[in-house]
Amino acid sequence: MSRLVSSILKRDQIVERLTAHPLSLALGAVIVFAQVAILVGEISGIPFGTWFSLDLNHFQVGGLLFPFSHYAPIAPDVTTGAGFSGLDFLASLTLFFVCGMSLLTCGPVVESYYGTRRTFLALVLCTVGHAAVASALPGKFAFSTLAFATFLIVTSLLVQLERRETRVETENDLRMLLLMAAVVLAAMTAGFLQHSSYDSLLAGVGVGPAFAVVGFVVNWKLQMREVRMRGEGKVGNLYFVEEIDLLTREEIEERMDRLLDKIANKGMDSLEPEENRFLKNASQRLKASESEEASI
Repeated sequence: MSRLVSSILKRDQIVERLTAHPLSLALGAVIVFAQVAILVGEISGIPFGTWFSLDLNHFQVGGLLFPFSHYAPIAPDVTTGAGFSGLDFLASLTLFFVCGMSLLTCGPVVESYYGTRRTFLALVLCTVGHAAVASALPGKFAFSTLAFATFLIVTSLLVQLERRETRVETENDLRMLLLMAAVVLAAMTAGFLQHSSYDSLLAGVGVGPAFAVVGFVVNWKLQMREVRMRGEGKVGNLYFVEEIDLLTREEIEERMDRLLDKIANKGMDSLEPEENRFLKNASQRLKASESEEASI
């Protein structure tokens, strides 16, 4: 645990993460600023917790910032505020810690796997999904980055399981602890704290993993589709190459003869897409080989 924390906080690695994983670091910085502002505001009697939450009963523009808020909108009146209380403060810090650690430990893995644009799209989808599910709950409140945080945790676990790297078992244990902490926190706050806004944390815990599994499967299918179309590429941690790259010249010519006989007997339309691509690439390869031999 101490080695993991020290590796996260190294200055050179922070700079590297900032350039390689801008979304994870930017989102982390935004939620830190929002958390400080909300807590200071609530202590001062300013209901930032209410302003930065999505209240579908009384919508306001500030509610669009609900993914960055980790303090429940418990203020009874928007004009007076002063909704601060000790238990909510503890729940807020715990929720912020779980989401923050998820961004630091899982965000770079997911952003490297999907890319910054797709990860940002996942953030938007998790946010919209969280709001949609929360709208079906009695309180109709939504706040916190928990939906996206659980998305990151489950996706990073799927990525590491796909890679089958034993050296990251400790990190996977931490991710499982974070996921369990998110589930327990959502259940405990919804069950024991009074305000109905805590019910939306259960919605976030449900939406994030669901989107993670669906997104992982869809991405895998898209990669497989690209490999079938191009004949080469990467699916997860597996690399696929053109069949022609693995054959000798005699084997290429032999298969070309079979395909040409098939065309002569049944027509060009009888070729499968893979056979058509092989014939085209093989012709180009043989022409290039003949040109090289002629130049020698």
